[in-house]
Amino acid sequence: MGDGCALVSFRPTWRQAIGQGLTAGVVCAFVVLAVSFVTPPQLRVAILVVPPLAVGLAGVAAGRRCATEIDDYGIRRTMPALAGVASWRQVVDIRPERRHRRTVVAVYLDSGETLRLPAPYDGLWLARDPFFERRLFMLVHLWETHRDWSVHS
Repeated sequence: MGDGCALVSFRPTWRQAIGQGLTAGVVCAFVVLAVSFVTPPQLRVAILVVPPLAVGLAGVAAGRRCATEIDDYGIRRTMPALAGVASWRQVVDIRPERRHRRTVVAVYLDSGETLRLPAPYDGLWLARDPFFERRLFMLVHLWETHRDWSVHS
């Protein structure tokens, strides 16, 4: 894995990345609003505008960085903080799973571990992915194509 020959690569859609950036920006705005009461009035406007805008843009960029790559070896989760690799021999099942307000793809491994993929996922409002079912079907089809049909002991 990681040789640049990915069969399929899933990333959050632009709408999903913008939704993540808006969420991060709003949370930052509430924190900055609380802090702005103890700052001098001359800096208040800059403090109320610049940090939420910067955090929102950083949230959009970070939302597009996380991905799922599938190749002949298996599945790789390319998140900056939570990288994970599962070869096709380790995968026991792939199915959608509800996590909070989203439907994510969960990959169950023979070790009992569950690998939750950062993309594709489906949710409400800006987290909606109109092609989620198609992408999930493609992922399951790739697993069934590459899986080892021998019985694990």
